[in-house]
This record gives sequence, C-alpha cells and structure tokens, in this order.
Amino acid sequence: MASPIDPQTHARLRQSFLLGLARQPLTVPPALAELLPREREPALPLLALSAQWQRFGGAPAPVADAVPEAARRLHEDARPILPEPARRILKALARNVEKSLASNVLPLALRRINASGCRLHPFDLPDFAAHLKAEASDQGLAERAFLALIASDSDEDAAKGLFFERISAENWTTFPRAQRRSFIAGIRRDNPAEGRALIETVWKSEPAPVRAALLDALVVGLGEADRPFLESLGTDRADSVKQLAAQLLTRIDERAQRGTRLTEAAQCFTRAGSLLAKIGLGPASTLTFKLPSDGLKWQETEALRERLFGGLQLSALANTVGAPPDMLIAALPPSEHRVLMLLMDAAAAEGDDDTVMRIIGARLGAGEQLNGYTLMSLAAKARQPLAPAIAERVISSAAWRKAVQELTEATTPSAQKDDGRLVLMAALMPSGAIPAFTASLAALPLLTSRAAKDFTDLVLALPA
Repeated sequence: MASPIDPQTHARLRQSFLLGLARQPLTVPPALAELLPREREPALPLLALSAQWQRFGGAPAPVADAVPEAARRLHEDARPILPEPARRILKALARNVEKSLASNVLPLALRRINASGCRLHPFDLPDFAAHLKAEASDQGLAERAFLALIASDSDEDAAKGLFFERISAENWTTFPRAQRRSFIAGIRRDNPAEGRALIETVWKSEPAPVRAALLDALVVGLGEADRPFLESLGTDRADSVKQLAAQLLTRIDERAQRGTRLTEAAQCFTRAGSLLAKIGLGPASTLTFKLPSDGLKWQETEALRERLFGGLQLSALANTVGAPPDMLIAALPPSEHRVLMLLMDAAAAEGDDDTVMRIIGARLGAGEQLNGYTLMSLAAKARQPLAPAIAERVISSAAWRKAVQELTEATTPSAQKDDGRLVLMAALMPSGAIPAFTASLAALPLLTSRAAKDFTDLVLALPA
C-alpha cells in the first residue's frame, strides 16, 4: 500500500510545524482529508503522522559522490609507507623545530624521505601539505595526488587538471605554468630546438602570464637559434612578454661576447705568492677575489655582480682563471656570498646538481665562520647530502667548533636557541657522518640541539 504522505507533502508539513501554524497555516493533504477525525483539529494527528513517516519511511538514502580520480591515485602509489619509528620522529621534528625555520627544515626532511623510497602516511599528508606544495614537482604520486585532491576550485593547480600525473609532451599543456616552465627548461637542457618548438605550438593560444613563464624557460640553452623567435615577439600584445623577449635578445648578444665577460669576471681573481711557500710550508700561490667596485654605490655594485656572474658556469670561469673550481670558491670572501649564489643558480638552471653540491661543500669546507643565514641559503639549494669526506672535514673544522661553542656558552634562553646552524647542518649530513655530528653536539643543552638530533634520528630511521 502506498503511503499517503510523499516527500514533498512531508516537507510542507514539517515547514509549517517549524515556522509555526500562525505564520504558515497547515494544509491538510487531500489523501488524508477523509482519514482524519472531523471533530478535532488536524494539527496533532498530522504531527504524529509526519513523525512516524520520518522515522519509518525516512528520506531516500543519500547518493554517494563519485570517488575523485586523485583519491584513487593516492592509494595506487606502490612505495612503502614511512616506517612507524621514522613517522614518530618526523612529527617530533615538526613540533620541536623553531617556527621561523620550519619552512626551510621540513622540506629538507621530506626530500630525505622521498629519496629513501618511502611516502608519508596518508594521515600525515594534511600536516605537511604546505611543505609538499612548495616542491610539488619533486614529490611522489601519493603526495601529488593529495595536492590535487585538496586544491580549491579557484586554485590554478585544480583548474589545470591532472596535477598528480607525470608531465610529458602529450599532457604538458594541462599543467600549471610553473610546472610547464620547468618541463620546457628540462627539455631545453638536452635539446633547445625541441623545447622552443613546443612553446611555438601553443604560443598563440596562451594568456600573457603563461607566455611569459614559457619564455623564461628559454634561458636554459639560450642561443643564436632562438633569435628569430624572440625577434618575432617585438609585436606581442603583452608588454611584459615584449620586455622579456628584449632581455633574452640582449643576453644572446652578451653571450656572443662571452669571452669578454668571462675575461672581466676572471680578472676579479688574482694570484699572489704565498709567504709560507718560501719556506716550503704552503702552496706556491694563493687566489684572492676583488670586485672592481671602487666608487660604486650599493645598487651599482649589485648590478655589476649580476652582469659579471649571472648565468656564468663555474667550470668556464675556472678554465679562464686557470685554477680548480674549489680554489675559486675558497677565494670568495663572506661578503661576496651573492656571487656564490649566482654561480649556484647558474648550475641549478642547467640541472648540474654535482656542481651545486661541489660549491656547497667547498664553501662549508673552507673553514670560515658559519651562521644561520649562510647555511639556510646553501641548504635550500642542496638536492642531496654532503659527500662523506666533506662532511667529516666540516664537523672537524674550527668554524664548526666555534659555532657549537658559542651556543654552549650562551647564558640567556634567547641566545641558546638554534638559529639554524645546527638543524640545517644536520640536514646536510650523510648517514655515515651522523655519529660524529651527534658527538659534536654533546655539550649543548638538549633544548638547543633537540631539532638537530630529531633530524639525524629521522635519517637513521629511514630505510638504507
């Protein structure tokens, strides 16, 4: 027997009872008019019938939404989940690291986890979402799928589609512009013409911000063959694109005169005879660095550094100077940290991670004073730990002993806080050097060294 109360009738009755019969008078359903007592008000019987219908008839079962494709992909990741001991240590590191250092330290910890072949537990993904998103293109399938799953409708990652897919020549146009720029730059490292051809195929259909990002990828492998395409952009509809194209053309012209720039940069390095060499106790000569900036203002000096060393490869500079690359790095004084970063940026743009790590190792192994700012900028560029021999040399250096001693002798709580020297150095340590590194922290208060020890414990808890 069919119920005389259908969902629409029940909704009207329920609304009348909720609003009050004075505001919305009760309408008796025609199917119930003959069944209700004539000598009574229909309100109470209808209230009882509505309650019984809601209890036993009930609303239709909700239709479950389809499972998002990103959620399916998240659980298709074949990598093992981070072991429980390592998971507990990672959470401890997130709690104990100084909040001002978390955005630098936690991405380094996630790199170590990714390099070990593990993935985060699904329950931990929300806690590390911001750090995962900062290096999204380097994450595994589960992490990238999670980022696609939580992206808002207004987020470009969601608007551009399959963020959790691996980018390729077939689907690269569906990705956000940052990933598209990195993809083209990667192709240009091996085949500049192929990368430029991909840009040309989509050029007319892309908005100005995307065109500018793709054009920026031409920096990698930039050469004379790119000139016709860049010259054709002089009539582009966006001023930002025209300006960037003009800058790239200027850089091509500068590279045509590269010998002049290389020579000028090499002249900043000067060889000098060593006093110790005269008595047989030192090298035959030493290398010093002096930027020709006398009489220049600060902005002019910065522009000079950019002009001489921006995009310059360390190997080419070393060949022109006639000295090993490590000797050039050791010659740079602490005040020329910007030159060091320009050389590292040039190596990173070419995908030369070995040179990046060589520069970091040479700088840390030079035995100069260590501070949180220097380590922060170096560690952010490191895609892998230091070589064991370099790590041992850094741990045994006078600069490291002095850094630890300063924190050990600090008398106020604020001075005892790790400014990044300890935990960032821990992030650079290979597993073989961790026992010696931990021993060097023995005299420090636990509160000072806790985050650094958490990082080293995490590395040791990861699968080999």
